[in-house]
Amino acid sequence: MFFSKQEGENDVYKWGALGGAAEVIYIFLFALIMTRIGPFMNVPTFLALTLFLLLFVFSAGISGFFVLGYPTYLALQKKYKEAAIALLISFLVIFCGMILAILINLIK
Repeated sequence: MFFSKQEGENDVYKWGALGGAAEVIYIFLFALIMTRIGPFMNVPTFLALTLFLLLFVFSAGISGFFVLGYPTYLALQKKYKEAAIALLISFLVIFCGMILAILINLIK
């Protein structure tokens, strides 16, 4: 995909939606894992803070790749409109995931 000469408008929407969906799934899995291992983590304050910051930076890198990877590629190809569309689609999918999480929490 990244190296194909012919890119259609649908590819921008598809990759934007996939980036947003990958981010929502990553956040869900990360939260699930952290809630499961949280009770077993009895570490000193310094180590807990260090672990939190390491996980935060790692998570920011993964999230940046999912959300900003394809739009950055498009921007480097000087396709600024398509990059903005892909980014907005990713944000829209993430926003929908947030609304879904709120609704699930309210129903629960």
